[in-house]
Amino acid sequence: MDQFWVVTLFHYQPTKEQWSVIERDVINEFQAVGIEEFSLDEPQVDEILGERSYSGGDLPQEVLDEVEFKVFNTPGHYRFFFSDHKNANDFLSYVKKACLCESQIDEIKTQDWNAEWKKHYGPILVSDKLEIIPSWQKEYKSLSQEQIYIYPGMGFGTGSHETTYLCLKLFTEDVLSSPINTALDFGSGSGILGLSVFKFFPEAKVDFYDIDPEANKNCYQNALINELENSSFKLLLPEVRDQLNKEYDLVFANILESILTQEKESLIKTTKENGFLILSGLLRPQINGIIDLFTGENLKLVKILEKGDWGAILLKKVKP
Repeated sequence: MDQFWVVTLFHYQPTKEQWSVIERDVINEFQAVGIEEFSLDEPQVDEILGERSYSGGDLPQEVLDEVEFKVFNTPGHYRFFFSDHKNANDFLSYVKKACLCESQIDEIKTQDWNAEWKKHYGPILVSDKLEIIPSWQKEYKSLSQEQIYIYPGMGFGTGSHETTYLCLKLFTEDVLSSPINTALDFGSGSGILGLSVFKFFPEAKVDFYDIDPEANKNCYQNALINELENSSFKLLLPEVRDQLNKEYDLVFANILESILTQEKESLIKTTKENGFLILSGLLRPQINGIIDLFTGENLKLVKILEKGDWGAILLKKVKP
């Protein structure tokens, strides 16, 4: 692939609900491979932070909330990246009907695409136990216990999206005290969730399952980057789904609500007794419905985490 296409929305100010719908549709219906949002320029952000004399370190939540408030209350520009020209054109037609703003489509070359990605990725501290770092920043000095290096390819899951971040937060803060010998990354994308298991349980066996061969390629690429290629794992597609284990100590399912609903029985069945099931890919209004669907005689709710418009659920399988 020598070129990509970018659809840009100019001076658009969606509500959070409108943005959630667009973000969902562009990924699931139009197969976008990247999204970039920007409404505040660097001087505006510097002004907010400068008023409080912040020059580094972690920012208080109230300051982050202020920046987020200004982002959502300032008309901004949004760029959506596509590897397929038809998907880009179809999305452009969609937004022209759905969004009252100026829009355009542009073609960019692969080398320009790579440069754009790298400009907008930086380290993401999940907890004191794990930090996600772009693969080209291996010289970065992390203070976390472990680091996972990710190249943002076609597979979803770089840690920058709330759902991936929340899954890793639940894993590092609530699951690590239990032994994990087997894990399933269901809808694995980049493989970031399953690969993170190896950072703490190097002898574990991890299965990565995705419907997209490109995601599996990206997953293996990230295994190489993290020097995990000799770890015990399988990259599985639907045609070899029968190679999945019967049960796992830990199951990640960071997918859509509709797929979680469809796969409910399988996800519950493959979670071992005393094992953990982490469900994400959920908008806030969808959380209670999924909790009601999954909890019962076999699964109990352990924790809910929310960030932005998104949420994740930690469940534990118990004796009926």
